[in-house]
Amino acid sequence: MAVSRSRRSYFNNNNRFKPEAKMGGGVQIIGALDYGSFAEGQDAGTAMALLSDIRLMTYASILAWFALGVGMANVNKWILSHHSFPYPLFLTTLHMLASFLVDYFVIRFTDLGAAYGDPETRLKLPKQLEKKILILSVVFSTSVALGNVGLNYLYVSFTKMIAATAPLFTIILARVLMGVRPSKYVYCSMVPICMGALLNTVGEVNFHMLGFMATLLSTILRAAKSILQGVLLKDERMDSIRLLYHMSIPSFFLLLFLTLVFESSAVYDEDLHTNPTLWVLILLSCVSAVGYNTMTFVVTYYTSAVTLQVLGNVNMLVNVVVSVLIFQNTVTGTSLAGILVTLLGVLMYQRANQIRNFFQMVNRYTGGHEKE
Repeated sequence: MAVSRSRRSYFNNNNRFKPEAKMGGGVQIIGALDYGSFAEGQDAGTAMALLSDIRLMTYASILAWFALGVGMANVNKWILSHHSFPYPLFLTTLHMLASFLVDYFVIRFTDLGAAYGDPETRLKLPKQLEKKILILSVVFSTSVALGNVGLNYLYVSFTKMIAATAPLFTIILARVLMGVRPSKYVYCSMVPICMGALLNTVGEVNFHMLGFMATLLSTILRAAKSILQGVLLKDERMDSIRLLYHMSIPSFFLLLFLTLVFESSAVYDEDLHTNPTLWVLILLSCVSAVGYNTMTFVVTYYTSAVTLQVLGNVNMLVNVVVSVLIFQNTVTGTSLAGILVTLLGVLMYQRANQIRNFFQMVNRYTGGHEKE
């Protein structure tokens, strides 16, 4: 995709990637675009054309992010279940290989990569970050692999509801590992999240213990990844695309090793040699995985971290609906109630600061005192 000279100049000089970590809803990576600064210094016609182009890119990136997110989860489930292809580690290994190849090309040869400086240095990793990247890669790759293992036994609708409990594990790990003490409003949001998760588990008619444990561990590791990633993005000032590139290298080799140990029979699977449809779906899965990660950065860049969190809640509901339509799995009334209660808790978690500010304002006007 070509980038205009004006946009590229603005991107390189005024709006480089701005890492920002956020406690709640994962780590948000790229700061929102300042439309006013972008149009500054342009004549009226050029400014309007640029802003129109930005709006178009915003809507297009959001639609692509939705489609890729829903497509990735459901294509993975289709491959693992309907094609009798029980190799989630092998599938995740291919995802990491695709991420490495695409990110290398983007950073090395595109206008987006030009924002990172000289072509000879933009791919180099500072020595002091190697250990941190390695730890993050192990956590990240294990989380993705366990998530795909869970999909091998559970429907997408249930796995997405388990994943919605990530804020609970985020605040626990942040408190234990970093001494971060959330406000009482964050703790309050954990009540509906836990209740919703319990209702979902009780109401799931296709429950499988191994799939449940794999998905739960994946969610816990995803929460750990958010915290570790936040350290690199905020404290080390590393941008997200290069972080994903450097993570994909050790992740690929780790997953390749695990595939050879636990899923070596995948190499001899007859479908891989005789079924072109399976390879088309695997390619589609890899494209969706890489595209989804990339679009996450693009959507955050064109909108904001808060917008991405709101869209994530909508995406979760869309995933549940699409999964039920495709796989015809039963969703009980208890499960539906669990979905709604969980989403309420996630919304409370993401809006904890606004809720706190509201009550502080009320207390100021009423003369009350609030205790944290």
